[in-house]
Amino acid sequence: MNIKATAEDKIITIYRNISLSLTSLMYLLDHTGPSVFYKSLLIMVLFLFAQVFSIYYRRLRKWPRVLMLAVSIEMAGLIVLTLSTGGYDSPYKLYVLNPVLIAAGSLSIYFSWSLLFSYFGVISVFCYFFLNSSGKSFAEAVLDNGNLFLVMVLTVIIMQMVNRIKRQREAANARTNETMEHIKSLYHIVETSSQHDFMNIGQVITDYVVKLTKLDKALFWFAQKSGEPAPQSRQTGWHQEEERFLFSELEKHEHEWRLQREPVFKSLPGLGDFLLMPVRMSTRFVGMIGVKLEASEGLEGRRWYIQQLMFLSELSAIILERHELGVIENRLIITNEQNRIADEMHDSVSQSLFGIVYATHSLKQTWRKMSESELEEQIELIHDSATKVAKELRITIYSLSSKKSGGPTWLGMVRSHLKSLSRLNDVEIELKITGDDFSLPYPYHKALFRIISEATGNAIRHGAASRVDVELSLKPKWIRLSIIDDGVGFDTDLLWTESEDNTGGLGMKNMQYLAQSLGGDFQLSSSENAGTRILISIPVGMAELKNA
Repeated sequence: MNIKATAEDKIITIYRNISLSLTSLMYLLDHTGPSVFYKSLLIMVLFLFAQVFSIYYRRLRKWPRVLMLAVSIEMAGLIVLTLSTGGYDSPYKLYVLNPVLIAAGSLSIYFSWSLLFSYFGVISVFCYFFLNSSGKSFAEAVLDNGNLFLVMVLTVIIMQMVNRIKRQREAANARTNETMEHIKSLYHIVETSSQHDFMNIGQVITDYVVKLTKLDKALFWFAQKSGEPAPQSRQTGWHQEEERFLFSELEKHEHEWRLQREPVFKSLPGLGDFLLMPVRMSTRFVGMIGVKLEASEGLEGRRWYIQQLMFLSELSAIILERHELGVIENRLIITNEQNRIADEMHDSVSQSLFGIVYATHSLKQTWRKMSESELEEQIELIHDSATKVAKELRITIYSLSSKKSGGPTWLGMVRSHLKSLSRLNDVEIELKITGDDFSLPYPYHKALFRIISEATGNAIRHGAASRVDVELSLKPKWIRLSIIDDGVGFDTDLLWTESEDNTGGLGMKNMQYLAQSLGGDFQLSSSENAGTRILISIPVGMAELKNA
């Protein structure tokens, strides 16, 4: 098993080699003791064992108990080496720091200190009884070598402090990476959500608050908005019967919330302590986003919650404002298009139809007085006018259809997205489509694009897949979608367990929700090192019946 050495492993290996080289050089230059040949042979053996232990320490990093055994074995060997080369006077007395530093950096505090004090005890007792030629007392011998012991103690303390800082940094990096993954997923959900989904945006936000803060309960309370329906207030963690009481308590303080611009700690009667953050758009107050605090939370934890809520508050305000601007923009586009069509109809089609009506009315009054040739000429004129109107109507209809006018289609956008994804990540993505999406309602377009994007993205980011096969079958009554990859796969039971515990599986949960919201069926199969297979079946028209 070839494990890549980390920067920390390289530093420890360099230190081990340098310290062993210097101590061995001192041992070799010392004229007392064994012959140079014996010393050279011993040094070669030490270098060999140093390399072996370095490799095994790197491989045993994930098994602490086995690593403890390996460190203990090396420590025992170094104690024997130290005693056999002079005890307190041995040049290898400081080289013993190597396994101690490994223990201080990778194992528990208690083990590293017990290892160090075991070394002190064995060396001190052995030197007192067997190497005490000057007749010093035990206390005098220990005090004479106090600087050696002090250096070792300080070195272990510094190493443990460095290791603690390293672990805090790693935890912060892991938390930041997890937060960024959640934020990207949240942005993707909001970006592709439909109007129906948007009214439940509060639920999406509260679910993500719980995931980001690791707390059990979160809320998003929306203030009443005059004129238009506002998204519904939502919560995560409370029972349904508690929800009404929760939001009624928040409504009692609405005037206070509207004046608030900073995070606030608030105790609500019968509910506990909350951290609440106002959500404000540039034009109006939206509501409050918050979490229920645990009694055991310290100051550092609360600072983290404040940072997360401030970010989500700003993100929520941007999302809501962008949505409202999008609604206004769509209305303006529709209004402008309606006016354009009305002008075109009035200037061309309406005038031509008026001429046909007038000519028909006139012909009705005078056809008996007209000769056969005059009647035929008049009918031909009306026919030409009607043909012209039909042509103008056809041109107008074609200009409104992206498919007929040659504009971008939904299937074209899907192909373009997967093509870009394939090029950016150097992954082969095979797309196979049967059927036509022209008559497919807009919510289906949104949901299918979101599912395809989420599934292929997961296969590349988390599954490390080299090939993804996407097959979409569009029929008048059914939609069937399959997405298969050759990635590393995962344990599906563990995924759903993490999803229920709010510790993972959001992408799959979102895809399942999208399929089921349209009345469809979501099937997932995967196992470790065997890829992932997603099968979705959606009946066309079921969503309209549910929302009717």
